[in-house]
Amino acid sequence: MKFKLILNPKPIKSKSWKVKSPRESMPVCTLILPDKLYKNYLKTWSGSRPGARCLKDLLELYGPDLKFQEKLNPDSALMMYQKKEEGKQKDWSRLNFRPDIEDWNLLGNYARKHGVSKCYLFTFLLSRYFSGTPLQEFSQKKKVA
Repeated sequence: MKFKLILNPKPIKSKSWKVKSPRESMPVCTLILPDKLYKNYLKTWSGSRPGARCLKDLLELYGPDLKFQEKLNPDSALMMYQKKEEGKQKDWSRLNFRPDIEDWNLLGNYARKHGVSKCYLFTFLLSRYFSGTPLQEFSQKKKVA
């Protein structure tokens, strides 16, 4: 029995069946906001990729303070989520957007540190932004090196 070596002159190209995003960004992420915050968000951020820009702006504005603030959820054994307030009828809106990977991971890290969900933290930061008052509790509780 003779063996013959067969060489393929054309290299085989591997094809991926995944659709690649032109922006190399995350898949669509969804956050749930109260209607009042959602309407304020729509008025403030518009244009291309408003959700990603909003998240980036909030993290740049409040991120350094979130590092040193005491936990939003003092009971670190349980994760805190958004909930409807008793006696108040709140309508909720979904915010779908493609965040930058770094910003989404940073939001997740801050959320885990504070024992809250990403939706809760995003809503908290957005409500602070629209309240117009500086974060007094953030600046007072910074750790001193």
